[in-house]
Amino acid sequence: MDNEKVLEEERAKYAELEVLYQNIIDHSTEIENELLENNKKIQMYLDRMRRYLSPQLYEMITGAEVETSISHQRRKLTIFFSDIVGFTTITDSIEPEILSDCLNQYLDVMSSIAIKYGGTIDKFIGDAIMIFFGAPSFENDKAHALNCVKMAIEMRDSLPALAEYWRKSGINHNLTCRIGINTGYVTVGNFGTNERMDYTIIGGPVNVASRLETVANAGEILISNATKSLVDEYVNTVPKGEILVKGVHTPIETFQVIGVKNDQEKKENPFLKFDGDGFLLKPLHFDKLSTNPEERRLMQNALEKALAALK
Repeated sequence: MDNEKVLEEERAKYAELEVLYQNIIDHSTEIENELLENNKKIQMYLDRMRRYLSPQLYEMITGAEVETSISHQRRKLTIFFSDIVGFTTITDSIEPEILSDCLNQYLDVMSSIAIKYGGTIDKFIGDAIMIFFGAPSFENDKAHALNCVKMAIEMRDSLPALAEYWRKSGINHNLTCRIGINTGYVTVGNFGTNERMDYTIIGGPVNVASRLETVANAGEILISNATKSLVDEYVNTVPKGEILVKGVHTPIETFQVIGVKNDQEKKENPFLKFDGDGFLLKPLHFDKLSTNPEERRLMQNALEKALAALK
């Protein structure tokens, strides 16, 4: 009799444990489902946030590597500005829906190129784009300037394909942009209030880059001497004279970017030497029979650069 009573008590305890175990399983399943749902929401919010931030800033914020209070520092950056030539005229003659689609397509292509070269997209202002290199991630001054110029060249060269898209959408406008690039020490960091901040840059070099973009001709990439000195080994340029910038006491030397040098062009051209606002073109002696292909190439390159400088 005692054994039966003990056995009955053990069975009751086992039944209670079984119910408790099932409750734990059910509860843990609910928690797991709730966690999965919360993770989906978090990922959705992160994906939305990614669209509003440059990849570098997004990675630093989500990785807790960036200061989220009002703070800033001095750093040497390369700054880029661009806009579409005649965009104001387009806005007055095209339906807003068509214009928005074409503008977004343009900005999407430009953004992809900027990300490819490691640029931090600061902001879009209508058709205008502001990008900088050297923050929040830093490599070296020469790499920042060269990547910025290469980015600008690829952006310029991508416009014919975009122009075709615009034409098919009903915009018969010659799609060209002007670009200004400058390098210098700026203040970079978080600006604003504790409730709303922007990660951006301020300083004289920013104004110079903006001014270079304003004075550039349609289709031109105009850079300052500060940028040219960093990329001269790799990029073909021609001098375009000096400009005055409000707040800058000395004139700014400007140079038009022609393209990236090939390995042979990285060597100095013996027939052409630029000096300040002018150039010295040495006498050329060309003979179809005696002039070798390398000399012919150097002569042609010297003449092309000289003609570009005269325009």
